[in-house]
Amino acid sequence: MRSHHLPPMLPALALVLMPFLPFVNTTGLWLGLPRMLVWGGFWCLMFTPALLLSERLMARGEESE
Repeated sequence: MRSHHLPPMLPALALVLMPFLPFVNTTGLWLGLPRMLVWGGFWCLMFTPALLLSERLMARGEESE
């Protein structure tokens, strides 16, 4: 596995594990919204910087070759 594959894996893993995390899968509210909605929305938004970082790591790897 190359280093440019790692940044997008964190948001993907957070979303896959969302139903199994006990502090997310409860009946509480964060910012007035259900916890799972806030958690899922946050990690969906984090895909953009993760993909940007991944793209920059790929470009840096191509320059060094």
